[in-house]
Amino acid sequence: MRKPSIDLPDQMPERRRTALVDGQRVGVEEITVELEVVTPILGGGTKTRDVDEVDIIRVPTIRGHLRFWWRALYGQNYDSPRALYAAEKRLWGGTTDGDDESGGRSLVEVTVSVDKQRAAAVDESQIQAYGTDATPGAYALWPARGADGQTPAPRRTPGQRFELKVCVPAVADDDGAVVIESQVRAAVHAWILFGGYGGRTRRGLGSLRVTSAEAAKWLPQPGEDLRAELARLFGRDVFTLPSPAPARTDLPQLIGAELLVAADPVDNHAAWICALGWLREFRQGDGTTAYDAREPDTGIGDPRPHVSRWPEADKLRHLAGMERTSAHKPAHNAAPVWPRAGFGLPIIGQWQTTDRFRRKRAYTEPQPYALKWQTAGRDPQMMDRLASPLIVKALPLANGQALPCALWLYRAYPNGTVRPEMGGMGSASPNAPFDQLVAAGDTARFAPLARRGTPTGHNLRDAFRDWLTTKRKAIVAIPGA
Repeated sequence: MRKPSIDLPDQMPERRRTALVDGQRVGVEEITVELEVVTPILGGGTKTRDVDEVDIIRVPTIRGHLRFWWRALYGQNYDSPRALYAAEKRLWGGTTDGDDESGGRSLVEVTVSVDKQRAAAVDESQIQAYGTDATPGAYALWPARGADGQTPAPRRTPGQRFELKVCVPAVADDDGAVVIESQVRAAVHAWILFGGYGGRTRRGLGSLRVTSAEAAKWLPQPGEDLRAELARLFGRDVFTLPSPAPARTDLPQLIGAELLVAADPVDNHAAWICALGWLREFRQGDGTTAYDAREPDTGIGDPRPHVSRWPEADKLRHLAGMERTSAHKPAHNAAPVWPRAGFGLPIIGQWQTTDRFRRKRAYTEPQPYALKWQTAGRDPQMMDRLASPLIVKALPLANGQALPCALWLYRAYPNGTVRPEMGGMGSASPNAPFDQLVAAGDTARFAPLARRGTPTGHNLRDAFRDWLTTKRKAIVAIPGA
């Protein structure tokens, strides 16, 4: 049985007021911020998709988030993955291997004091995607549903408050700057602004806001230029690429990232639902124009998505040899292309095979499928996971409101190709490059995929920006590289 957590004293013990760095005893700087989780928490415990019943907010989980944002802020400063790995271990801790002395205990001490009087409840209800009883934010929570009679993953409701304390050594460089403190503080800033606690934070779960009177030290002021406000908070413009620009790698970074926001702030929950709705509508929205992702509603009151204008379904029908027998005749050619892979992998799907109203009528469709990716080289390997470069969430403001935002991190795709797995595929090669939106000889039926003439060459980020600024009038607060 795990021991219950112990509330930390207000005063840090004297032995933690100093730190040993490179054999020298130095002072310690303390970063303190009071936070509240404003959207549901999924995961964050010791097991995947499980909440911790003892440590409501766990220090190891927060440390993992802070390490990610430190890499996103400073990864470009290192000329090799090995150098970045060594620097990260020196600051954040890690195992020491052989002659490598960069590991060991972290220089950063993280402690959490949870407000037990405002403990968030655990929600174990089923997640409903459609209808009048649809779960708010179901598009982000859908992987946690209880499919095929299974129990859904538990979530914590919004409202949990806690105080975060981060102690770092006061180590100065030749110019007198407190290097470690400034880097760790920047990572905390980025986590609060663009991240969250637990799992699925790239879809806005576990988002945070600052509850203390010092919110303006951590969050942008409403009504001000957002890029200038972010530069004020970080002490520099963290989005500007250095000159010369470093080669794009598969490390997600803030330099070169693109940030889009809604024109007006709203409350935190509404901001999350709005931003999440942007992605859902871009991928699944019904309508009558070519800027809608699916064919219009049949007019018989079915709330679920209809025939997609994205090419993937038609390509899979061709690969299965069902272009003539499928319930829906393909409108795209047979050349493989998988543009939605740019939102992250794997994508797992199955087909509607029963008429939604005349239940005795069966549709002929291919078998269930999964989009994954395959490494390049002589011995290609199938890979399951690729994190999305897109973050949709509520961007907190100093007045307690938030802006719906979409942050597209600066990242290259891995050296490989997108490949589906599906029973009954023929012998034709199903692989296609990452970020290819339209196959050779094909015609895009979803208008954003067909746009051309952008400076970087048309890609999924460009298509999403075109759609979001055209249909939802979002503002490009920070243009990407």
